[in-house]
Amino acid sequence: MTDSVNTVEVRCPVGPRKLFTKLKLGEEFATYVADSNLIEFTCRDCAKALSRASGETVRVFHRFNFAGELVETVRQPYAGAE
Repeated sequence: MTDSVNTVEVRCPVGPRKLFTKLKLGEEFATYVADSNLIEFTCRDCAKALSRASGETVRVFHRFNFAGELVETVRQPYAGAE
């Protein structure tokens, strides 16, 4: 039995050293993924860099589809810093 599962590594797009997760896609690669089906990861590395540059505390979220492709990056003020 051969293991033909495709695995995609989901990493920070800015400094691709931080590994968020690995997605096992099965035998066939996804040809269509709906825009609303997203996986969201907070990124402390990007939040720290942006907070240092802007002087305000922020949270950064990288959103990926289920094929492991980056869809968007969102920056939000972090209210819990007070």
